[in-house]
Amino acid sequence: MNRSDRILFLRPYLRLIRVLALTVFHVAGVVAATVFKGWDPSRVAGQAKGWAADLVNRLHIDIQMEGRFPDHGVLVVSNHRSYLDIVVILSQIESAFLAKTELRKWPVFGYAAMKGNTVFVDRSSRDSRKAARKQILDRLNQGISVVVFPEGTTSAGPGLLALKNGIFDITAEKNIPVVPVAVFYENKNAAWIDDDTFVRHFLDIFKTKPLKSHLIIGPVLTKTNAADLKASCYHFIEQALASTDNSPAV
Repeated sequence: MNRSDRILFLRPYLRLIRVLALTVFHVAGVVAATVFKGWDPSRVAGQAKGWAADLVNRLHIDIQMEGRFPDHGVLVVSNHRSYLDIVVILSQIESAFLAKTELRKWPVFGYAAMKGNTVFVDRSSRDSRKAARKQILDRLNQGISVVVFPEGTTSAGPGLLALKNGIFDITAEKNIPVVPVAVFYENKNAAWIDDDTFVRHFLDIFKTKPLKSHLIIGPVLTKTNAADLKASCYHFIEQALASTDNSPAV
């Protein structure tokens, strides 16, 4: 193996190490700030955004954006392609995320999520879903945007899966502003699906060229009918993905 081949082979491993190191560094900053200054959800949201922006820069993720996020706290409803969606979206808006409880068990990232305003939910538990809805309202009342993936899982596309009702019921009832978002990667292999492991997928995606992503941000929606709100979000995301999902794989 010549020098050039060794560099190509080692590149994704070095990037993974960099991701882990940056995550540990930022989590330490959150813990230290909490110890000396007390818990401040808004500060934590800002620190989380800084972590994501660092990762986007270090991983050479090129984000092409259309639209912009509001300055005030909103519920962000997005389709779900990959764990990378979190980094891409979080790098552009101070926010918390709704995540499955399984994330808690992830080495490093699970602990980071617990320290970063994340709302965890066990979708099989009614009590957990109820508690998660309350925590989402708490975050929004604190002025922190919350990002949800109502498909409930990742998909490779084209298009998106059916959206689950729960989050739309509570946002319509409380008249919470909602922003639909479409996220997409030009390299279709960036979709993290089936039984692929995180490490194998990461090493494959970041072994060569920079990763190009698209983030299309919709209008602020305020509807008091849950079905109408869900339909509006679905329609916007579906239309936003239509042109990009038909492009060839990179």
